[in-house]
Amino acid sequence: MKIFELPRSAVSLSATIACAVSLAFAGGVAADDNNAYPMTAWGVPDLQGIWDYSSRTAVERHPRFEGKLTVSQEVAEQLVPSLQQYTDALEERGAEAPGPHNVGGYNAFWINPGDWLAVVDGELRTSFIIEPEDGRIPWKETGRDVRAAQRAAMSYDHLDQNDGPEGRSLAERCILSFASIVPFLPSLYNNTVQIVQSPTHVMILAEMAHDARIVKIDGQHDPDGIPRWHGDSIGYYEGNTLVVETINFHPEQVARGSGYTSANAKITERFYQVNERELRYQFTIEDPDLYEVPWTGEMPMFAAPDLYEYACHEGNHSMPGILGGARVLEQMAADAIE
Repeated sequence: MKIFELPRSAVSLSATIACAVSLAFAGGVAADDNNAYPMTAWGVPDLQGIWDYSSRTAVERHPRFEGKLTVSQEVAEQLVPSLQQYTDALEERGAEAPGPHNVGGYNAFWINPGDWLAVVDGELRTSFIIEPEDGRIPWKETGRDVRAAQRAAMSYDHLDQNDGPEGRSLAERCILSFASIVPFLPSLYNNTVQIVQSPTHVMILAEMAHDARIVKIDGQHDPDGIPRWHGDSIGYYEGNTLVVETINFHPEQVARGSGYTSANAKITERFYQVNERELRYQFTIEDPDLYEVPWTGEMPMFAAPDLYEYACHEGNHSMPGILGGARVLEQMAADAIE
């Protein structure tokens, strides 16, 4: 009998075992002793660097964990597949291997979702969600239907997926990553973020797919409410914590993007430095149309040596190949009729 099931969506996969025990952290509020943390020349916590948030912890807590937020190493080894088991199962399912009707995707060599469960304060976490306490998304009774309607609102029903670029997914068009970066959630690879600070702005870069969020420090949201890719972000500091508040997501991202953006979502992120090699990352998602109450997730981010280029752009070789192949098939069908 199998003791685990793989999640159906690669985006919900998670993360990495930490080698250091975290310092105490509560609710994203920083300690009072500013001298304990690196500071910028203008007197705010220095969070700059490249950070890796790989992990195989899931967003929601699986029933196998019986509601427990943390587990021992021994229990985790019984209930959680190893990275080798996980990648083998991916290939067995055909998600990555070539088949009779496809050329296949990446094999296991390229997959790097994380070695193990996320470690927070020295304990293995069974879910990113810490509130509600059951580790589950608190959907309203009608919430899933509302979200489905939002996704259908710009589904381009009049277009076949091969009629033009608009028919392909945002990830295939290299407009957005197939992974969630507001909030950050681990995926199959490229689970890195770069933070650069100035006195007036913070840049948060997700190399996949070249998305740089420009956060206005102590600024105001756009008074015209113009929606944009990854939303309109403003930020401020609470002690040693950078708080980023994001609203007004682009309608195409709401309809066709990954993650938990929605029409009326407000996503609040908190970045806090535990030590020179670890950030603590929290996010809270509010949308009264979808959820009974706001829900909060938490994960560690660890210092990484570098970013690896995600060489994706809408004019790459795949797009003309896909669309050109569709035109050939159309011509072949027309010729057969004649």
